[in-house]
Amino acid sequence: MKKFLAAGILLTAMTASAFGCTVLGVGKNASVDGSAMVSHTCDSYGDTFATYIVPAADWPKDSQRDVIMGRHGTPGAQPVFRIPQVPHTFRYLAANYSFINEKGLAMSESTFWPDETDERSKKVCAVMNTNTFGPMDAFVVQDVALERCATAREAVKVMGDLVSQYGWGDSGETMPITDGNEVWIIEFYGNKMWAAWRLPDDQVFVAANRARLRHLDLTDKDNVMAAPDIISYAVEQGFISKKDANEKDFSPADVFAPNIGLYSMRREWRALSLLAPQTYKGGADDEVQPMSVKPDKKISVADVLRISSDWYEGTPYDLSKGPAAGPWGDPLRYANSSESDPKATWERSINMHRCTYVHVCQVKADLPEQIKGVAWFGYGAPDTAYLTPLWASMKSLPDIMNPVKGSTRYSDYSSDSAWWAAIRLQHIAEMRYQDARKEIHAVRDPKLAALYHLVPAVQQVAADLIKKGDVDGALDVITDFGCAQALDWHATWLALGDRLFSTYALGTTHMKKAPYPDWWNKQIGFGPVERQKKQ
Repeated sequence: MKKFLAAGILLTAMTASAFGCTVLGVGKNASVDGSAMVSHTCDSYGDTFATYIVPAADWPKDSQRDVIMGRHGTPGAQPVFRIPQVPHTFRYLAANYSFINEKGLAMSESTFWPDETDERSKKVCAVMNTNTFGPMDAFVVQDVALERCATAREAVKVMGDLVSQYGWGDSGETMPITDGNEVWIIEFYGNKMWAAWRLPDDQVFVAANRARLRHLDLTDKDNVMAAPDIISYAVEQGFISKKDANEKDFSPADVFAPNIGLYSMRREWRALSLLAPQTYKGGADDEVQPMSVKPDKKISVADVLRISSDWYEGTPYDLSKGPAAGPWGDPLRYANSSESDPKATWERSINMHRCTYVHVCQVKADLPEQIKGVAWFGYGAPDTAYLTPLWASMKSLPDIMNPVKGSTRYSDYSSDSAWWAAIRLQHIAEMRYQDARKEIHAVRDPKLAALYHLVPAVQQVAADLIKKGDVDGALDVITDFGCAQALDWHATWLALGDRLFSTYALGTTHMKKAPYPDWWNKQIGFGPVERQKKQ
């Protein structure tokens, strides 16, 4: 078993799929309609790009559940461990990561890692970066929580207990979780170390690939949970001294995963400054950003999408400016290292080319559990992506999301694949980005605005049917509606891609000359070609 477990841990380390996710958690009193939200930009090179439903199931007594590390991102991955199964598991939606179940429990994740910046952090990295502590990883704990839990508090307890019992064998993870009433943030640091904090209801949390939990009062059992030996382990490993071990003010992010990289802090700064431009006074280079802020105005799904689509527009770090953005202001940057300087990188924004999908899970606690949690879901970089409403309780998803129909990275382009259609449009937009995105938004935004009003009405229709005892009829309503919207977006994106390609093909606009801007011509040395004089 040890050999099998080691192979699984190595497989996970080699195929870690989410290298740059940004996540938000929104308390119910921070939103415009009283819903709580969690969001995720899944910035990945390792998943299959498929979206599917894992059905509910009943299990015989004494059944065992396979633990398959890296399962969503690793075709052919094998079980490395087994844990006791529960009698009944819930239905849930999954993509690279699982994200919402039929009870309206929703979650997201952002991978993190400690950096070596001084002697203490080198010691921390030597211990916490080994990834050999146990069989639990982000995929496993999220799946198990969605299979077994109906509330965020319960999910934190189940996930934490799994790691405390069996150990963590993956990179660090930050996970916002909500049931519509509470939002919890849980972090896993390595070995059996974890901590969780309840987000105040009027706050918005952000994480961008570094651990975030600081100044926790471990005696506050209503709002904080943690591994029982979290302080004693830190002292034992020499990460902190006994005199610095304060259970009323403990910062596990600094103790177990110190990180002051711009790659993370600047995205945190940007999200917080967009949420509270009047009241948040943090700086773009501040090594420590607050975990959350109270937004200046209550926010909506549209606001979360706007933040997820950001590339620092209008700031000194604007990725649509300068030579690297090309003549048409393309903020997508494909390379983040070089052979001559492996540490060289572009500025990292929230919106980026390798975002596999974006979701905003919106949960209204006062609705029936089957329909209270809607996942606004779209493929590709958020700025050029649509959001379509999905529920874990839907009886089925449309075939365009089905991996059998070609919606995976391991198949050739197919117009029958929702993922391929979205990425095709994203690439076409780069032919003349700023103009193309205006056309995309002109099509997308009115449709989204209508859906933001229509979805609550559909939920109410389904809720009324449930109250009358017609649960099956309610599920038909959300299934028909959810599938129809996904298919409509897909058809719209295919047609829009065709139109934008013909509009901007061959460096033209509608096959008419579209000269480069003067600043770009000067930058690249464009000008008259002089005849060489004969010698």
